[in-house]
Amino acid sequence: MRPDWNTYFLRLAYLTATRATCDRKHVGAVIVSPEHRVVSMGYNGAPAGMNDCDSIGHELVEGHCVRTLHAESNAIDYAGRLASGCTLFTTVSPCYDCAKRIVNAQIAHVVYDEFYPSRYGKSDMVPAFLREGAVDVQAFTSPGLELFKRHLEDMEKAEQIVAETTIVEFSCGCSVPAHQAGACCPEHKMSRTHD
Repeated sequence: MRPDWNTYFLRLAYLTATRATCDRKHVGAVIVSPEHRVVSMGYNGAPAGMNDCDSIGHELVEGHCVRTLHAESNAIDYAGRLASGCTLFTTVSPCYDCAKRIVNAQIAHVVYDEFYPSRYGKSDMVPAFLREGAVDVQAFTSPGLELFKRHLEDMEKAEQIVAETTIVEFSCGCSVPAHQAGACCPEHKMSRTHD
């Protein structure tokens, strides 16, 4: 059975979230044209080329990590002007800062799966703010999406077991379990021998 478009693109957003580099909450976003074509994708993580939370820890302000760019923001950055008139599918409701960027990018629709209380205590105001900015906003779930999320969670658990039993070797001769390994040896700053 073919999934409806909302289920399909939210599934894609959840897959995109698996690339996130802030383990406090993995978030994914997909910007889609009116013709149902992917324009861009984004996940939450540090700016390109900078150390991420998973490598060096979180930068918390009032209980929220500010080291990372949000998934919606990254997707908008990569889409540029192509975001105008599109739909943004995101795994969680946008924060107030991302809502401002969504309006500014002239995104027409936002579809999200789960409500997420973000910083500033303004999360409850975001849907009304988006509508005021001429953005249609919809919370969405479906049995197909819920089933997909359960399967994805099972897959991530299995991958974690594999990571805990796999050893990563670095060119300096050091080795660590894969779930503890970064891109470089923490002591010698030497790269992995292979990925």
